[in-house]
Amino acid sequence: MASIIGAGPVGNYLAGKLAKNGLKVEVYEEHKKIGEPIACTGILTSYLGDFMKVNEDYVINKVNQTNVYSPNGNFVNIKLKKNYIVNRDLFDRHLAEDAKSNGAKYNLGFRFNSLKNKSMKFDNGEIRKDDCIIGADGPKSLVGRSAGIFGERKFVVGHQARVRLKNKTDPDIVEFFLDEGNYIGWSVPEDEKTVRLGVASHKGVKNHFEILMKKRPGKILNWQSGPIPVYNPSLKYESDGVYLIGDAATQVKATTYGGIIPGMHAADLLAKVITNETEGGYQKGLWKATGRHLWMHLMIRKVMNRFRKEDYNELIRLCEKNSVRDTIYEYDREYPLRLLFALGLKQPNFFKFSKCLLRNEI
Repeated sequence: MASIIGAGPVGNYLAGKLAKNGLKVEVYEEHKKIGEPIACTGILTSYLGDFMKVNEDYVINKVNQTNVYSPNGNFVNIKLKKNYIVNRDLFDRHLAEDAKSNGAKYNLGFRFNSLKNKSMKFDNGEIRKDDCIIGADGPKSLVGRSAGIFGERKFVVGHQARVRLKNKTDPDIVEFFLDEGNYIGWSVPEDEKTVRLGVASHKGVKNHFEILMKKRPGKILNWQSGPIPVYNPSLKYESDGVYLIGDAATQVKATTYGGIIPGMHAADLLAKVITNETEGGYQKGLWKATGRHLWMHLMIRKVMNRFRKEDYNELIRLCEKNSVRDTIYEYDREYPLRLLFALGLKQPNFFKFSKCLLRNEI
C-alpha cells in the first residue's frame, strides 16, 4: 500500500502509475475539490506526450512560437514545438480520474498535520498508518518537515493573474520578458483576448507585475499566485519509506519555474522503486531520471542571476541568428544539456556569459 499526500498533477500521475501496477493507493488532498486553488502557469512542452495521451478536454490552447523580450524592448521570435496551454483544474482532475479508474482511492478534505512512526495525522482528527508515504504536498511540504528531510530551501514568488486584455494578442505566441534581478515575466495566451500574465522573482514582485501590466493592459479576472521552490540537488528525498516528489522535492526548472514534466520523470522512477521494478533507490536514481537536467537549469539560473541589462540585450541579439533559432526549436528548453551543447557549436559567443559567475547576484 502507498499513501500520497497531495492531489496535484504529479501526485495524481504517480497514483495512477502505482495503482496500474496493482498497488493499493490512498491519496489525501486537503481541499474539497481537486485542482483548486490554481497556482501554476499551465504551459507544458510537447514532451507531455511522452508520459500520457494528451486529452483535448483540458487543453485550451496550443502555441508554436515565443517572443522573448530583452530589457531594451527588443525581442526575438522563436518557433516552438507544440506547447500545450492547459486548464489546470481540469488537467489535475483528469489525472485523478485516470488514477481512480486504476483503483486509487481519494480522500478529500484531509489536511495533513504530522507524521510519527508511520502514522499520519490529519486536521480532521483522522489517523492513518502506512509503510510507504509520498509527500506530493507542494513547496513547503509538511511531509518533508515531519520526516526530517525538508532541508535548506530557497523560494521565489510567482505572481500571476488571468487578464482580459484591452487589445487582442496572437493566441499562437507565448511571450517571455527578461531583466536583471532573478526576474522573468510571461504572457501565456488562452485565446486572443485572455492571457495568464505573471512574474517571478525573489524580490520586487509587485512592482515587476505592475510594470508588466502597463505593457499588456487589461482587466484582472482572478489571481493564480504562490511560492516556487528553487531546485536544491543536495536535498534528501527519501527516509525510511517516506519520499518527496514534485514541488515538495524542489523538482522545478530554475530557468522557467516549470515543474510538471520533471515531476513526472521522478514519478516514473519512484513507481519503479516502490514496485521493485528497478534496482537501486529513489535518491540515487533521480540524477539520471531528472536531476542532471534540473542541475543544468539551476546553473543557467545562477549565471542569469548575475546578468546586467546589457547582458540580456546581448543575449537576445545573439538569438536573432537563424542558426540559433533553429537549434532552440530542435532541442527545446526542457532538456538544457542537449540545447547548450548544440548552441555552443552554433554560436561560441554564448560561452562568454559564463564570466558572469564571477559577479555577485543582482
